[in-house]
Amino acid sequence: MKRILLIIIISSQIFFLTGCWGAKELQSQTYITAIGLDYAEGEFTVYIQALNFVNIGKQEGASALQEASPIFIGEGKGKNIQSALSKLEQKVALPLYYGHIETVLLSENVIKEQMKSVIEFIGQNSLLRYNIWLFGTEQDIKEILTSESFFNFPSLYTIIHDPKSLTKNNFFIPIEQYNKFISTYYQAVGTQLIPSLDVNKASFSEDKKKKNIAVITGGFVTSQQQYKGWADKKDLSGLKWLSKKATNIPLSLFEEKVSVIIQNPKRTIKVVNGYKPAYHLIIKANAVLVQNEEDISLDKIKKELEKKIKNELLNTMEKSEEINADLLNISENAYRYHLKEWDVSTINSIDKGSLEHIEVRIQIEQNIYYKH
Repeated sequence: MKRILLIIIISSQIFFLTGCWGAKELQSQTYITAIGLDYAEGEFTVYIQALNFVNIGKQEGASALQEASPIFIGEGKGKNIQSALSKLEQKVALPLYYGHIETVLLSENVIKEQMKSVIEFIGQNSLLRYNIWLFGTEQDIKEILTSESFFNFPSLYTIIHDPKSLTKNNFFIPIEQYNKFISTYYQAVGTQLIPSLDVNKASFSEDKKKKNIAVITGGFVTSQQQYKGWADKKDLSGLKWLSKKATNIPLSLFEEKVSVIIQNPKRTIKVVNGYKPAYHLIIKANAVLVQNEEDISLDKIKKELEKKIKNELLNTMEKSEEINADLLNISENAYRYHLKEWDVSTINSIDKGSLEHIEVRIQIEQNIYYKH
């Protein structure tokens, strides 16, 4: 009797379990992977990039090389970002799902004029995570979103969606997630950099057909919630010497006859008292020699290498002075540890002369596989 009663109780509980009855099948939604935002004449244009995850799941083994996974692009307009998306939602054949968005791509106009709207949109949408990537572009947003990968792999295998794996072994400028950007956006000092994307149509081809590959060309600079301008990769070359994420930095010297890889550079920033803060910068690193076509002496290579690093830092400081922004973020040291000595406006008065002293110490090691 007890067994029968137990079976009845357990069976009755099954009807109260929700299970997965309300779950949607994979093919019954439109999974958005990136959003592009433009702004002109008082109106937002919102682009959505969606991928067919069913097709992506089938791309295993040899089949991945046979047929490209299609990229779906939607476009809507509205007075604000949400209204533009709502208009799109009313026209789709399958419901839009925002929980898989990895990237937000902004036009220069949006970065100049509408960052407040972008921040509010991301903050209010519960499905948008703070670890999304943030990029900008001066080019056609749709062209960036439809850029290609190699071997017909889906767009998930491009720098738009996976910048970390593509840059970790060849660092050039920082690519930060949105949580890092927003954590510093409202600070009284320092700058934020939104990497800019363009489409390279010349460097790669498959079966003689040119590939359209999204690449980083520089960055859009903001400081104290204001847009400061655009800087190309050369202008930003000094950033890598102060980044903790720069673990391998390739450099060429003597008209590319010598190649080295700088490993794990260590940096020290010292604040010097005066009528306004000045800074002493010390860079220490090991360099592995990987190419030396003309057997140039290590001492000569060392001097040229240290000179090149100094020039890259000074070049970035010149750009900082030009756009009135602290690209190297050295003023953060004075703000955090010496705020009693200067007011914020004095700390923010950065120019080339602010970097009073640069010391670079490089230890060169021969690659054990290098043949003389």
